[in-house]
Amino acid sequence: MGQRLATAQSAYLRQHAENPVDWWPWSAEAFEEAQRRDVPVFISIGYAACHWCHVMAAESFEDPEVAQLLAQRFVSIKVDREEHPDVDDTYMAAVQAMTGQGGWPMSVFTTGEGRVFHAGTYFPPRRRGQIPSFTEVLDAVHTAWTQRREEVDQSAEQIARSLSQQRRQQAQIATAVDSGGEATSPAEAFRSAATQALEALAEQEDSVHGGFGSAPKFPPSPLLGHLLEEGAWEASREGSQTAAGLALRTLEAMSRSALFDQVEGGFARYATDRGWQLPHFEKMLYDNAQLIGHYARLSVHPAADAEQQAEGERIARMSIDWLRERLLLGAAAEETGPADVAEAAGAEADEPASGLLASSLDADTVDESGEHHEGSTYLFSDMELVEAARAAGLSEAQAQLLGMLNRGVPADEHALASGAPLNITEHTPRTVHFQEPLRGDDLARWQRVLPELRRRRELRDQPARDEKVVAAWNAQAVASLAEASALWADGELLRFAEQLGERLWGRHAEILGSGEQETALIRRTSYAGQPGAALGTLSDHAQMVNACFALASAGAGAEAGQAGPAGWVERARVVLNTILQRFVRREAGERETLVLLESADESGLLAQAQQGVADASPFDGPEPSSVAALAQALQTAEALQTDDSLGLGELSLASAEILHHVAFAAPKAPQLVGASMRAAARGARQSPAFRVIGGSAEDVAAVRRAGALYGIPVEPVPAGVVGEGAPLQLSICLNGAEAMLCLPPVGSVEDALAAIG
Repeated sequence: MGQRLATAQSAYLRQHAENPVDWWPWSAEAFEEAQRRDVPVFISIGYAACHWCHVMAAESFEDPEVAQLLAQRFVSIKVDREEHPDVDDTYMAAVQAMTGQGGWPMSVFTTGEGRVFHAGTYFPPRRRGQIPSFTEVLDAVHTAWTQRREEVDQSAEQIARSLSQQRRQQAQIATAVDSGGEATSPAEAFRSAATQALEALAEQEDSVHGGFGSAPKFPPSPLLGHLLEEGAWEASREGSQTAAGLALRTLEAMSRSALFDQVEGGFARYATDRGWQLPHFEKMLYDNAQLIGHYARLSVHPAADAEQQAEGERIARMSIDWLRERLLLGAAAEETGPADVAEAAGAEADEPASGLLASSLDADTVDESGEHHEGSTYLFSDMELVEAARAAGLSEAQAQLLGMLNRGVPADEHALASGAPLNITEHTPRTVHFQEPLRGDDLARWQRVLPELRRRRELRDQPARDEKVVAAWNAQAVASLAEASALWADGELLRFAEQLGERLWGRHAEILGSGEQETALIRRTSYAGQPGAALGTLSDHAQMVNACFALASAGAGAEAGQAGPAGWVERARVVLNTILQRFVRREAGERETLVLLESADESGLLAQAQQGVADASPFDGPEPSSVAALAQALQTAEALQTDDSLGLGELSLASAEILHHVAFAAPKAPQLVGASMRAAARGARQSPAFRVIGGSAEDVAAVRRAGALYGIPVEPVPAGVVGEGAPLQLSICLNGAEAMLCLPPVGSVEDALAAIG
């Protein structure tokens, strides 16, 4: 019945095209149909790699009787949350407000105007204790709609009004200035908040298993960026190692755990348990894009010892290899249509590395009978590990010892959560999890066995790949790869990052206007080389700016006769123009109000559903908040416009204007504002930039390494400045309270860092 989804660009929607449910994609036409028929709307939101989305699809959406109920009583809409993050955010806020929790699949019931009156997540096919079955929910909603309509309409109106107020209040946290109390500078306010935030994080840290809090456990990626950067500054001043310690312990805990794919690289979405032993096995680009950058920083971090640094580089490079092997879309896959995706994927290994990065690998594999199995690709029994070690040429004693190192668990979340002893034999498939980091001979033996383990894994059913390209996630990957190339002085990696950046710009940037008025609209997604219809969010645009700046700082294109770093800065300027025109509003009143929009929704559907525009939230999720991403973009622009030789012009928005929330949110909820704390810390240091006036190629590489580690952009280095044997002349440019200023040049990176306040 889902013919409307058969030609959808989204892999998630196409997964549901054969359901007997009469699905509509997210569109004005679907809501118009509901209004014409005077029936409520059922909105099901999920994503391609979601395990429980597959479960509910098999249990309910494949059931003809359920499909008939939905067809008779509802208009049913299927939404890919990754394609429409603004839709997902809007309705997730409703689910959380109404139920106290959230997750996917999301099940929402709305009026024909899109206003929520009932919501939940996964519903089973039959009642489970207090959880009603899906058909019971459908019956109850239908009864309410037909017999208590006035009550339903009033409830929908009230919820929409409440969500609109909540969103606006939350968004204005970032931009509203608290005028009460004793006046302090933004830098002073941040330093006080940062100290309290570290104290709170120290209390929240899991001292036994690493990370923060209890189960389920997610990689705190936005927070780790701040802790690593702040920890590097701590080490440079020989001060407290609090931030560095929190970051290094968390990174070590994750890298030896089952969250990290010990065989092939890459991180799963999250662990279901406190000890990181059992992940939900989907692998998301946005997680890995961030974590690659974090482990690359660990590899040169001044607070890390030699073994920790080596481990950081090993994890980062394994994850980069996994990214290129499993998520990189080759030319064939990029140029085929949705119906040809499966065929294209099979030939992709022979394609040049010229594509963009897919969104995710599924948590499940599907066997020949159509049964879903979560994580089966990744599990090994002790016997399989020992057999692989023997096949790799290890002695019997070495093979047995290697098998004993694994402390993984079977893929049974309920058994693990019960706390009862697990029944594990030598034939029990389980996750690969190490109690301690592999070092020395253990690591050497493990690496010797990896090719055999990978060969055996290739013989198994493989998880599906969602080949949707998301602009923000690819931009984060470009930035991390560019920064890693600077940290390691790795020219090949920089060329790969620039290649991704060029393809991302070519496929997702729609250029409008010219000259100083030129803008670039970023499309949220592309599929098989074709841009999707949805306009990018604030996050897509801000992360594109940051990717351009990261490539410029790393020196992309400087040796290839291309536009070079200055060209990437120009592209950043063009996208910043778009942000300032389309995503920033100043509303007049007793006091001018600054509004940041998450979505420039052209259809007006969301504005109608939530009684107002979609304001940007300052709080991180698994990705940095769009507010923090924009603050970082603005700071780099501020740092690079010292004499306006780069054409950035007078910015109509300052980064400090959108970081007011850090001073009071960081001490209370530091994990929600990690990316904003990172931006605020840069602001407290006066948003410095490196300007190379002279030096050797080795000197410039050292400057770029320091820039990537300490969060300092590097101005494009003019031709003729770099000379063999020339002494380093390095200036620090600061965004002072009154004006930009550049300090007299010094002869070392260390002296330049010391000059920063």
